[in-house]
Amino acid sequence: MRDVVLYMSMSLDGLVDSDREHPGMAIPEDGELKRWKLDRISTAGAHLMGRTTYLQMASAWPQSDDPYAAPMNDIPKIVFSTTLPDAEASWPTTRVARGDLASEIAAIKAEPGPDVIAWGGARFAGSMAAADLIDEYRLLIQPLVLGRGLALFDQLPASRHVTLVEARPFPNGVVLHTYRPRRG
Repeated sequence: MRDVVLYMSMSLDGLVDSDREHPGMAIPEDGELKRWKLDRISTAGAHLMGRTTYLQMASAWPQSDDPYAAPMNDIPKIVFSTTLPDAEASWPTTRVARGDLASEIAAIKAEPGPDVIAWGGARFAGSMAAADLIDEYRLLIQPLVLGRGLALFDQLPASRHVTLVEARPFPNGVVLHTYRPRRG
């Protein structure tokens, strides 16, 4: 059974989206962080995302020559949407998951292959967190305070306990926090 690993950039005050700045784009990425991310995303079994994130990525990666483009383009993508008509035409190796989020994730986890990466949008990632569908959180805490915006965990029905697996600073001030939910 494969795991669902969420990659999310967030501000120091826990926000993943804001009208002020986007936490993932606010701090220039250094070479060490980029290598760390490339090493991990290149081995993913699939990329999971909501419709909004899919539309943003599908408009950028197919034409990009950035080192991230190859793993983003070559690895299968699964976009969760009830309104998106087709995805394969605009970004090859993409399929649309239209069913219940928990059922779709359970089916994906049961497929053979390496772990899958979930990419946020705040609503999609928050829905997955609220439904306990994430096996590992890789949170890239940016040296940035936004003051207002959308939080990753604002949809939780109750508090959750997690176990710290790794904390790693990068030269640009970003700190990776990796957590696994405590189950049972």
